Amino acid sequence: DETTGAAEWALSSRHVAVLSAIILGAVRAFFNQKCNVNWYSLVHALVTGSLSFVCVWLNEFGAESLTGTSEPLGSILCKGPLTSIHAIVPAITMGFGVFDIIEGFSHGIDFILHGFATFSIMAYFCEMGVPEIITPMLMMEISTLNLCLMRATFLSDRLLTVNILIFVMSFFAFRIVICPYLWWGIFSTCWANRDNPESQACLPWHFKYVTFTFGMFFNCLNSFWFYKIVRKFIRKMSGKEKLKEKNSLKDE
Repeated sequence: DETTGAAEWALSSRHVAVLSAIILGAVRAFFNQKCNVNWYSLVHALVTGSLSFVCVWLNEFGAESLTGTSEPLGSILCKGPLTSIHAIVPAITMGFGVFDIIEGFSHGIDFILHGFATFSIMAYFCEMGVPEIITPMLMMEISTLNLCLMRATFLSDRLLTVNILIFVMSFFAFRIVICPYLWWGIFSTCWANRDNPESQACLPWHFKYVTFTFGMFFNCLNSFWFYKIVRKFIRKMSGKEKLKEKNSLKDE
């Protein structure tokens, strides 16, 4: 804990999460579902998706030159977050998780599970004082941007078709390929260093098991959702379902 200042990061994460919940709550209250867009979800996806992308870019191309250690190895060895952004992004999503859970009750069991899992996992990493380890996984929120616009009334049929195409491609790219790849890098590095004293200085014994479990849960859930997305995409492209009908993952 002294290595990374876990207690300080945990407290800061709570403050950021509360602030995030307040801001997103204000967006939700002010905009509601104007133009059939879930604005607070769109704002969250825009902020976390873009910031996590920056963090992953820095991990891949700047970590060694900045610290002398590659990522995620540096985080696993308790070197602390590469930047403050790495520590803040999961806390923002922890605040969003409250609304994710509430929305889940009207969307079905898979959404409820997603909401609870998102909040719990963000809280776990933040409370452990190592939020930077989970930050790369939030890049999957990039695909949520197009999902939020799926029922937007200001989109013409042509623009909606483009949005659907981008959504299918971004969901596959970030949630089926890139993020599972990043997760495996985190888990495999964690497992390889499970007996390393440097790693044990900040990571509890159960950390590797939690990392494996949450990764498999989201990988399976995203695979299930992608199956539903492909079925819906085929129906729309074949004309069996109109472009502006049933444009959410809960509609089958």
